[in-house]
Amino acid sequence: MTHLCQITAVFLVVLGVIGPNYGAEARRNVGIFRPDTLRLAETENLYWGASPAQHARQLVHDNVWATLSTISVQFGGAPYGSIVSYSDGVGYSKEDSTGKIFFYLTPMDATGSDLSINSTASVAISMAQEGEHACKMDVEDPTCWKITLTGNVVPVSADQRHYAEKVLYSKHPQMEYWPENHGFLPYVLEIENIILLDFYGGAKHVPAKEYYQVKL
Repeated sequence: MTHLCQITAVFLVVLGVIGPNYGAEARRNVGIFRPDTLRLAETENLYWGASPAQHARQLVHDNVWATLSTISVQFGGAPYGSIVSYSDGVGYSKEDSTGKIFFYLTPMDATGSDLSINSTASVAISMAQEGEHACKMDVEDPTCWKITLTGNVVPVSADQRHYAEKVLYSKHPQMEYWPENHGFLPYVLEIENIILLDFYGGAKHVPAKEYYQVKL
């Protein structure tokens, strides 16, 4: 089945339906929404031929928001997804990417409330978030990269709080001015599992160690 899917992909390239570097090309043409500059992002040719760990890191770095799903207290343990901002490093330079996913959350929100009871969570990110033409295929098509990371979302340690705030404010400057009496704190995802779908043939399980070792 894997070989059949790969042959199909090659056939689509030959027909011109997709190009061998369409992912990179689309990102250059569309760019990534940046809340502070609305500028087009600089992109690299780290797409075809790269390792799953590289794809995972690139996808996390190229986006600034995700769906964070928790185990709901309010709804009897049902999965509860929230749209949240995140940052993986100070600024947008790939050299500053750490792979760590930081959030700024409040216990007044359902997500923060859930995490105070059970820190188990998952984070989902899609290439489609980078613009309506970023994938050039349906969002469910395997070539429209998507990633789910699972683990525990916990408040950062006191000695790391200043750094985490710097990471978050660099991409989400509005956060610095959110109400102090709402109790916002930096959180981080302690990654346990990484599931990446970036091509036909099924999802890939990326070891967290390999993910963190990537240099973009």
